[in-house]
Amino acid sequence: MNARSHAVFPRVNRAGWTDTLRVIMTIVAPTVAKGIIIRRPTIEHLAERQDWNAKAVKQMQRLKKKYGPAPLLLPIPFRPQLLLLDPADVSTVLQSSPEPFAAATPEKHAALAHFEPKNVLVSSAPRRAELRPAHEQALATADRLHPYSAHFKGVIDAEFLQLLGDIRSNRSGELDWPAFSQAWFRVVRRLVLGERARNDIKLTETLNDLRGRANWASAAPVDRRELALFHQQVGRYLSEPDKHSLVSRFPKGGEFAPESQVAQWLFAFDAAGITVIRTLAMLACHVSYWGKAVEEAMSGDLDRPFTRSCLLEVLRLWPTTPVILRQLTEDIKCGGRIIPRGTGVIIFAPFFHRDPEFLYANRMDPSIWGPNDALPAAGLVPFSAGPVICPAHNLVPTVASLAVGAFLSAADVVLLQPSLAVDNLPGTLDHFAIRLRLAARRREK
Repeated sequence: MNARSHAVFPRVNRAGWTDTLRVIMTIVAPTVAKGIIIRRPTIEHLAERQDWNAKAVKQMQRLKKKYGPAPLLLPIPFRPQLLLLDPADVSTVLQSSPEPFAAATPEKHAALAHFEPKNVLVSSAPRRAELRPAHEQALATADRLHPYSAHFKGVIDAEFLQLLGDIRSNRSGELDWPAFSQAWFRVVRRLVLGERARNDIKLTETLNDLRGRANWASAAPVDRRELALFHQQVGRYLSEPDKHSLVSRFPKGGEFAPESQVAQWLFAFDAAGITVIRTLAMLACHVSYWGKAVEEAMSGDLDRPFTRSCLLEVLRLWPTTPVILRQLTEDIKCGGRIIPRGTGVIIFAPFFHRDPEFLYANRMDPSIWGPNDALPAAGLVPFSAGPVICPAHNLVPTVASLAVGAFLSAADVVLLQPSLAVDNLPGTLDHFAIRLRLAARRREK
């Protein structure tokens, strides 16, 4: 074997077969069952009722106590995995991506082949070097505020004010996931593809069908006909992009497979919507945080640092990407052990995000974030970290904070369901079951 001359990890421990099976049953299987690409409502409900994430975190804590903090080698036949147990190793892996820790794993290939087979996430290192700058240009990765943020705010305010009007006209005064998600995806289509896409529900339905198949990864064949239909639907907006749409900032010319790149943006904004409704639920039951977020919303500023921190806290408490995967591109030497090329790496985010050594482990504390979107040294990586950090790590919090603000500036919000103990928040929160009551904001005379 041709191992690296230095150790990436000082030591690696090997799990027994019983513990490997426990990891598969309590961490891997539940994550897959909930839906790795699109959430399954029935399983999400079951996961919340049985608090699967909390059980998974306890299992990880047990493994760390038994084996120590070094990465734990799971001897899974044909697909060994390194399970990280120390936040320092999380930082090492993410800072050393994509070499020697590649983001393009076989698991991602199998899932994303269903709807974005040529996406940057599953590209080789040379191809990634070509595609990544195109994403960074369109999404303004380096900018805290996207150049189109003012336009985005106008779109978001218009859609959610209309939603609020519809809720009030029905006299229910209640907001649930079905009503929120319809308005949210109108926003997403307008931001990504432009005004012409506002009512293109068929495009979203096609993508969701493909994502449903992607949940099965290689266990389901790729529906080539529906994939071609989706690319055709997206292509209509790429040929003559609307002004102020994200696709209008995509580089012209070149072999970028734009349909596959744009599919990821549409897909990722689903997770952002989940985070928005969870953040509204959390603010509704945290009076002191609520007041600060309302003050920001009423100010009209595009940058909402406190609301942004609240969103990051919700992502810490309930990460929408609970598992970050990497794969070794070469053999590495760890102590007296050689870890072969092709070994997978698993970062189970809830374990680090809910570390019991944190005083805030199971409660909301926006102050921990400050100006940061990631704290890799502590294992807090809601948008990943390092060279392969999500290129929308600035855009998504901006859009999401503007969406939260659209509600806070127009309505008082009460959490109807579920009932939450704010000092001991559950490990799993089913966004499908969240119900909020919206009432017209009382104005001082």
